[in-house]
Order: sequence, then structure tokens, then C-alpha cells
Amino acid sequence: MKRVLDWPIGIERKANPLGTLYHRQMPPRLGFNWLALVLGPFWYFLVGMWVLGAILLSIAFLSGGLLAPFVWIYAGLKANEDLLDYRIMQRSFY
Repeated sequence: MKRVLDWPIGIERKANPLGTLYHRQMPPRLGFNWLALVLGPFWYFLVGMWVLGAILLSIAFLSGGLLAPFVWIYAGLKANEDLLDYRIMQRSFY
């Protein structure tokens, strides 16, 4: 038998399904993604990040190919973090 003071007060809140997405431990900075390193900006197009893929591809082309290796290295190192940020931004609104 419960005592009166042990009863919960107010409305019980259900678990927030987005809470696991927002309150996870962040991935290590500059993780490595082999597929993004090989595909470069085209990897961003494959996962649906059109804007970032277009920006990186335009940097590679407008520099005459001079910055293309840096764009591919950026894609390989920052792909996992950019993908997590993209997924969080899909579910949040202001």
C-alpha cells in the first residue's frame, strides 16, 4: 500500500524520442569517413546535403582544381560531424 506522500503529483511525462538524438555524446571531432574521402563532395549529394555538396564542389571548380585536394580531405574528415548536424537540424525548428 502506497503512502499519500509517495504518489506522483501532476502529469507523467512520456520519454521524448528526440531526447536521445539531442543528448547523445557528440562524435569525436575530425572523424574519418573513407567513403566521403573517396567521393568528396559527391558523398554529400548522396546523403541529401545538397547545399554543402554544391558549396564544396563549386570551391573545387572555381579554384581551377587547386583547392580540390583540400575539399576532398575536408569531406573525408568532417563528413560524420556534418551528417549528425544535418540530422539534428532536420528535426529542430525555431
